[in-house]
Amino acid sequence: MADSVHISGAGNVGGGEYENISISGSGKVTSDVRCQSFGSSGSVHICGNVECSGEFKIAGSGRVDGDIKCGSCHLAGAAKVKSIEANGELEFAGSFIADGNVSGEKVTIAGATNANGLINGDEIRITFDGNGVKANEIGGGIIKIAPKGVRWFSKKKIKHSEIGTIEGDDISLELVKADVVRGANIKIGDGCEIEKVEYSESLEISENAHVDCQVKI
Repeated sequence: MADSVHISGAGNVGGGEYENISISGSGKVTSDVRCQSFGSSGSVHICGNVECSGEFKIAGSGRVDGDIKCGSCHLAGAAKVKSIEANGELEFAGSFIADGNVSGEKVTIAGATNANGLINGDEIRITFDGNGVKANEIGGGIIKIAPKGVRWFSKKKIKHSEIGTIEGDDISLELVKADVVRGANIKIGDGCEIEKVEYSESLEISENAHVDCQVKI
């Protein structure tokens, strides 16, 4: 059985295969690693790819130069990654940047997120404040995007979330700018600015939203 490694304070972890990796403080993983679980509290820099069969968790600040493949993923604080593929739950809270795609069975995002690729999941729930969320594409079954805990009259203090294309089965949006929204049942809520909506079953548009073009397909 592979060894486990624990860093308390500051230290480095070499590449290879481990049972569990735990970092409390400041740590660096120098190359690709494979493990059953990964946990970091503090600051961590992973210089390669990660294959984690169980939970991958960062609380604090983290940077991952390679791809992450894991059972579940929980990031809280500030994180920058290349891409994430989680078999189960995927949770972001805080500030998150992804250069590529991120996917999980259930995706929950709270905070400021910038994803240059696709955010994909069976269920995607995004809440935001401040600068909102930016993504090239969001795709899934159930998709809900809305500002966190504010009423319509105060939403002008929060910037729109800006998405290229949103495609899903059941979609509910508030304070979102998007090029294309495509799905079965779609609700375009307060503050939305959408260039084109394509729907197959139902469409609701708030009087406080703007849609340039709507097409039933």
